[in-house]
Amino acid sequence: MKYHILFNPTSNRGRAGKRYHELLNVLEEENLDYTIEFTLGKEGTIKQVEEALRRGVDVVVAAGGDGTINEVVNGLKGRGILGIIPLGRGNDIAISYRIPRDIRKAVKLLKNGIIKEVDIGLLDGRYFVGIAGTGFVGDVNYNSNKLNLTGFKGYLISVFTTLKEFKYPECEVSFDGISWKGRITLIALGNTSYYGGGMKLLPTSDPEDGYFDVGIAQKIHPIELILTFPLVYLGKHTINPHIKIYRGREVRIASDKDLIISFDGEMIVSKEIKFTNVPKFQKVIRG
Repeated sequence: MKYHILFNPTSNRGRAGKRYHELLNVLEEENLDYTIEFTLGKEGTIKQVEEALRRGVDVVVAAGGDGTINEVVNGLKGRGILGIIPLGRGNDIAISYRIPRDIRKAVKLLKNGIIKEVDIGLLDGRYFVGIAGTGFVGDVNYNSNKLNLTGFKGYLISVFTTLKEFKYPECEVSFDGISWKGRITLIALGNTSYYGGGMKLLPTSDPEDGYFDVGIAQKIHPIELILTFPLVYLGKHTINPHIKIYRGREVRIASDKDLIISFDGEMIVSKEIKFTNVPKFQKVIRG
């Protein structure tokens, strides 16, 4: 197979760029039939994917973080095969697809991994691969980026920073004939399990079942939230009676105030948004 690698040197606050030559050495040693270029970012990356497909490439590889994967998937639009070399900060999509962070192991997986058709989400005309979240999780990601915080320690600082000022928005959530309204701590939905650098936010999510898992956390007292938070890394937070997991194909979230919606390392702000699950939309090489 022919591989085209889109390498994002700015991933993980520029740390990915320092691993470029290491990646080149591994690619040569593993004897891949490949071409490689740096990503142009946003629409530029999408055009790079389209050009690679026109040249007859079989696998387009996102070498970067979740944001890079998002750009590549929006270029593929269900065509070709997605490959991943995780070089980002959180790498939540790669964790969900069981793709190792070690560069050599990830390249070996490109050669020997299984190819699966996975579900992809669609919101506001844009595809997303992992989890979309709003409420507390959206605000935490916004503050994490604003404060330029990285890693687990940085995310934890952002959690407590957000907690001081967090207002529980009132939302109406509807999906597949079910409707719920009330004040929320967070809403998360997606086709994968991990979010925010290793939190198992949707522990039972299956990227091949044709449904989003939809997690709704009702208004939780800050102390209760602090006590529940560590359980998210084990996927055990659902023992809290204020947290419920549902399944749905189409999900609509509406609020009278702006919501920060975070997905695949990207963010948008909206009062109302609709999410659609697109079953078995994209072929991906996974572990």
